[in-house]
Amino acid sequence: MDKEEYSFYKQQTKELFWKKCVVTSMDDFDLSLLAKDFLTELIVFTDSENRILGYVKCQDLLKELSNDFEELQAYFHTIIDTIENSVSAVDKEGKTIVWTEGAERIFSIRKEDILGIEMKNFFPEEMLLNQETLLTGKAFKHHLHKPREDLFVLININPVVVKGKIIGAVAAETDITSQVMLSQELLSASSKIQQLQNEVSRLNNTRDPFQKVKGSSVEIKNAISLAKKMAKTDENVLLLGETGAGKEVFAKAIHDQCRLSKPFIALNCGAISPALFESELFGYEKGAFSGGDPNGKPGKIELADKGTLFLDEVGDLPLDQQVKLLRVIENKTYYSVGGLKVKAANCRIIAATNKDLEAMVERGEFREDLFYRLNTLTIFIPPLRKRRQDILELFHLFIHESSLKYGLDITFIAPQITQLLLEYEWKGNIRELKNAVDRMVLLSENGSILPNTLPEKILKEKPHFFLPSANELQNEINRFEKQKILDALKGENGNKSEAAKRLGITRTTLYNKMKKLNISDW
Repeated sequence: MDKEEYSFYKQQTKELFWKKCVVTSMDDFDLSLLAKDFLTELIVFTDSENRILGYVKCQDLLKELSNDFEELQAYFHTIIDTIENSVSAVDKEGKTIVWTEGAERIFSIRKEDILGIEMKNFFPEEMLLNQETLLTGKAFKHHLHKPREDLFVLININPVVVKGKIIGAVAAETDITSQVMLSQELLSASSKIQQLQNEVSRLNNTRDPFQKVKGSSVEIKNAISLAKKMAKTDENVLLLGETGAGKEVFAKAIHDQCRLSKPFIALNCGAISPALFESELFGYEKGAFSGGDPNGKPGKIELADKGTLFLDEVGDLPLDQQVKLLRVIENKTYYSVGGLKVKAANCRIIAATNKDLEAMVERGEFREDLFYRLNTLTIFIPPLRKRRQDILELFHLFIHESSLKYGLDITFIAPQITQLLLEYEWKGNIRELKNAVDRMVLLSENGSILPNTLPEKILKEKPHFFLPSANELQNEINRFEKQKILDALKGENGNKSEAAKRLGITRTTLYNKMKKLNISDW
């Protein structure tokens, strides 16, 4: 057998070895099954008739496999050095065996200081989540964790299992401290603003009724400005906008602007059957029909006397009912069902719809004359997706309202949620956002709102979470950490041991952070 043939059989043997490693389930893999292949000096190749074709020396094969293992080890170390986020691993005794540059950056602990040493020497033991994984085998995914008093991370942890036994744990962490701090500050500011607004509203009877319309986008400000002008007249108003966009809030604000002391009566035209519409709108006299109130009942027009009648979803009115509504608007009079006496319709009508009334007029589904009677003044209320800058303002407002409603104190909102909210289409508009917030508050844990509290359809639309890069946040993180350290040193008159205790970190960590942040005046 020449040199070329020998190399061929050596390569074949090596490939068979690796194939045996790959196809064997890692749960069942046993190196002893492969070790028996090396008990002899030679590995012999034969054909179907058991004739020897060639051989490979086990010593030569082991050298080849050793080289392969070195290459795999090089890949492992390169992967570890390439990962930007923190990756760490501990053995079954809790000693650190992997500590990446990302871990050094986040925790301000050098690799040479922590490798081979138990992590509990650097972190409070009760805050070491990997200890729970070592003891129970429990894995964590996108888990909000606080390994130190001054640090928040999103952490993934998995146990390392060999032959059914836990021999270690691997953790990957993303620093979100700055997002948490900013979120907490925003929550606090939103709560204070809401409390101040409520106090001002309570003390000031001449408050602006359009304060109820939340948002600071150009689109919503333009709609508010137009509505304020229309509120000063007695003309009918038509509000156009999608379901849940806030049409009734606008209608009530227009009413309160000039008729605050007068009644505001709402009638949903799409929620009442055509047979009952007339009696609901006009009321009925005593004995008008069986099954009704024996004393009769006033209609919505009468209840809204000198005030406002809000006709929601007016586009759902059947044609025969449209005729009756038109007569009231034109004549300013009506008859109650079963009545003989003419009654005056002395109220302003504000109608609202989520339908295209002009298109319905062209199709003959809505009376043209009624359309122009209602359409004297028109306001288009933009959907939430057209004013995305208002989403976060509404979100924090609803968080505050829901936390008060359910008696839950919300102190943390996972930063991924912000991006998910901003990218979602919100086809149900403000109403859908309010319902989503109620759900999130109710499902919160220990004052924290995490991504798994979001409605499933929001998660389905954007299943992956994205965080700002470390570079984008590093300046702010450094500024925050530096200020906290300086405050602690000042409070302890430069005593670094006491300052470290105040910060909830070790003296070694404090020194590393001071060096990293160029704090040299103490």
